Amino acid sequence: MKNLSPIVVLIIGVLLLAACSKEKAETPSPEVEYLLEWGSTGKRDGEFDQPIGIAIDEEGFVYVSDSGNNRIQKFSEFGELYSKWDSGGSQETALQTPMHLASDGENIYIAEYDTDRVQKFSPDHESKTTFGLTQNENGSLDTPSGVAVDDEGNVYVSGFYNNSIKKYSPEGEFLMQIGSPGKKDEGKLNYPTDVAIGIDGNIYVADAYNNRVQVFTPDGKFVRKWGDTPALGNKALEGSFNVATGLGVDSEGRVFVADFYNHRIQVFDPEGKFLLSFGAQGDGEGEFERPTDVAVDTKGNIYVVDWGNDRVQKLRIAWPKPTN
Repeated sequence: MKNLSPIVVLIIGVLLLAACSKEKAETPSPEVEYLLEWGSTGKRDGEFDQPIGIAIDEEGFVYVSDSGNNRIQKFSEFGELYSKWDSGGSQETALQTPMHLASDGENIYIAEYDTDRVQKFSPDHESKTTFGLTQNENGSLDTPSGVAVDDEGNVYVSGFYNNSIKKYSPEGEFLMQIGSPGKKDEGKLNYPTDVAIGIDGNIYVADAYNNRVQVFTPDGKFVRKWGDTPALGNKALEGSFNVATGLGVDSEGRVFVADFYNHRIQVFDPEGKFLLSFGAQGDGEGEFERPTDVAVDTKGNIYVVDWGNDRVQKLRIAWPKPTN
């Protein structure tokens, strides 16, 4: 049997490389499917005036902060209105410009921009604990915008004008500050708008006007950051932000970011690796007008607060199955 000549070996190698490249190129990409939407502009039941935040409880109910109407509306996963509350208008616990929301599975935490506090409400709309109204100056909130709660009941609040994250005990005692005012340097925050807890227990912060996401440990140590769009750079590139306004985390640890002025949602792994971007400016299916928040339920359904269109959209991503 004759040996293969060097030129034949080379040709075979090139063909194998091309085949591998073709196989890699044909690896399916994630597909985004539009499912449904609800809401329109107004004050009636099911309508919105500048909705901001969204949260999902353990039963799958969807809570939306109807900011301009100073109320919370609660929906089924199909967009059917279940209940609403504004805490009685002039009462001490009345909602004043509710922003981002969080759920511990049962209770709902609401950041209130105009009253410099976060309220914890029971499922029957009773105010149980207030965070931020404290004699400790370091624990006082200045226009809170985002809120998250960890598995131990500790509450994290992004203070928009505090330019930091405040951490409180489940009873409302101020524990520590995470981050400090500033631009670009690690751990410096510039009008943070939202905060979320990753499945790794780390704290993810939408560092809005630094156009990035920053990650901290629960005790405040800086871990990583991504985004960091240069001032004169292209903020529309994949992985860049033009004001990051809201965060959601799914059961696999993927981080969803509402990219406000780019009218899209971007998805990253917990390390900050870019995975996917979806959405474009408009009012059609799967289009957004300045989205402010995003949440993912246990089934993988994605809910986006479409602020400029006064609606919520529900979508789903078909993630490719890993190949060996």
